[in-house]
Amino acid sequence: MSNASNADSETPKPRDSFWVDPGAYLGGLSRRRMAWTALGLGAIILLSVNLIASVGLKNVKTDLTEDRLFTISDGTREVLRSIDEPITARLYFSRRLAELAPEQSRYFQRVKALFEQYRDLSGGKLQLTVLDPEPFSDAEDRAVASGLRGVRLNAEGEVGYFGLVATNSTDSTETVPYFAPDREAFLEYDVTKLVYNLANPKKRVVGLMSGLPLDGGETETPMGKRPQKPWLIMSQIRELFEVRDVSQNVTAIPSGLDVLMVVQPTALTEEAAYAIDQYALKGGKVLVFIDPVSETNQLAMLKSPGEGRKHLAKVLETWGVKFDGTKVAADIRHAKRVQFGRDQDSVTEFVAWLGFDQRNINKDDVLAAGIEVLNVASSGFLEKADGTKIDVQPLLQTSADAAVIESTKIGMGADPLGLLRSYVPGGKPLTLAARLSGETKSAFAGGKPGAEAAQKKDDEQSKPDANHTASGVINAIVVADSDLLADQFWVSRQDLLGQEAIIPTAHNAALVLSALENLSGSNALIALRGRGVNERPFTWVEELRRSAERQFREKEQALEARLKTAQDELAKLQTSGASGVVLSQKEREATERFRAEMLETRRELREVKRALRSDIDALDGWLKFANIALVPLMIAFGGLGWAAVRNAGRKKS
Repeated sequence: MSNASNADSETPKPRDSFWVDPGAYLGGLSRRRMAWTALGLGAIILLSVNLIASVGLKNVKTDLTEDRLFTISDGTREVLRSIDEPITARLYFSRRLAELAPEQSRYFQRVKALFEQYRDLSGGKLQLTVLDPEPFSDAEDRAVASGLRGVRLNAEGEVGYFGLVATNSTDSTETVPYFAPDREAFLEYDVTKLVYNLANPKKRVVGLMSGLPLDGGETETPMGKRPQKPWLIMSQIRELFEVRDVSQNVTAIPSGLDVLMVVQPTALTEEAAYAIDQYALKGGKVLVFIDPVSETNQLAMLKSPGEGRKHLAKVLETWGVKFDGTKVAADIRHAKRVQFGRDQDSVTEFVAWLGFDQRNINKDDVLAAGIEVLNVASSGFLEKADGTKIDVQPLLQTSADAAVIESTKIGMGADPLGLLRSYVPGGKPLTLAARLSGETKSAFAGGKPGAEAAQKKDDEQSKPDANHTASGVINAIVVADSDLLADQFWVSRQDLLGQEAIIPTAHNAALVLSALENLSGSNALIALRGRGVNERPFTWVEELRRSAERQFREKEQALEARLKTAQDELAKLQTSGASGVVLSQKEREATERFRAEMLETRRELREVKRALRSDIDALDGWLKFANIALVPLMIAFGGLGWAAVRNAGRKKS
């Protein structure tokens, strides 16, 4: 019995599962010791992962920004691969500036990281040195001598620097005087442009033929001629190109141009139009801006409109597109809000001044890269010429609700409210800019203007001009607006730390520069244009506001018509009384009724306006709540819900 009992007691019991008693599977370790062991293993694993990530994955990054601000573009990679000679960059950043402005320190780290990426992509041909220009140091002297712009830090006059100086092997120099925070969205473009200019020191040549004062000078105003600063677009063009002026009465386009830019040529002669035609047919690239109404130079246009646009329009029609200088494109869906009235106290949508977004831009064309917002004013439109075989690719189009209005209703004395009330959608989009490519005939079939008159009789006809080109392959971009070049339609100027800051509100300049780069053969920088912009349209909000205002305008128009009728009837009755005619009882009752109706109508008008304002304010308040509180609340409630579900699951188990 005892032996049997002992045998039974020595029989091993089956082990519990690992999850019930893990110590039984780990040499009898206690739970406390196992916890410390797991903690140690976790620390080792975490350290290993960090070491692997820091060594093997240090260049692996994820860009979650909407505009891909931190992703190196293909254009930049192309520029960096094209570097043949070493480029040395010196980044100046004041330590005191970082102490006083932490956001500048963050921006500095981004600039430094960007250059490190550029260095790697260039194969080491781009090198960066970081310098702290302390007060009264050699580094500060070099920064000042290089043209860097200092920012005043305190009342004692201490100055901080945040800029860049870069040189190539031939001592050509490019600078960024100051990395302004408002241009952070354009950082890659600014730096890549700098590198591109140093890697390609010889600038391409743009021939400029213009009827507008792009380079400044005197401008006609109601008070007479006044000096005008050069347009900002010209400084940006000259950063990338050499610009040569071309007269509007030339007989031949000068040689050595990479692209010819023609802007609103009001004084263009027929001989000069022929020169443009021949230049394009012989392989020259052309960028044209032609406008039915020049908002920036109206007085000069009224005094001497000239025949230039007609001569140019003749050339364009032969090339493949028709332009009517008496018609303006309007679009109620993209109308800009303007102030008008004697005291500029009224605000409404001006259907001739348009703000476009990506929906209006041809995404299949290289010029669309980075272009999100474009502003035009009193633009014309282009139509494909009948029977043309040339390829006409629209670049910029209105919505299908566009309309055509007479140019005489635009410009000085325009009635924005009247145009809005009488607006009738046309039912199809209008093309405001187009790319022309393919083989076409000359607009001057008989050769140079005047040649036909100079010819002899049929039996004694002179031989055709040997230099005349009857047909050829053209490459041109035509824009039916010139006001998009003007500062007022794409930039705002603000004071920033005592310096004038130029803040882009649209990508007008980006479109012009991209067009010039594309036509001149330099496409590397096109994808870098304007990765960010300060003004971004909220299409849903705008549509709600426009719908509300349309209802308001309809009610307002009806009430004003009723008010006018009452005023007219009341005036008739008051006139009768003033002439000595005794009013009857019915007429006196009518007078009182019309007065009451006038008062009631005015009250209704005020209520309609108040309701509109209230609706807009309510929408604005709701949007602010959604942006500030709604998303955090959704995250909080989501977290609470998840926690509740988890706790419920634990209780069940």
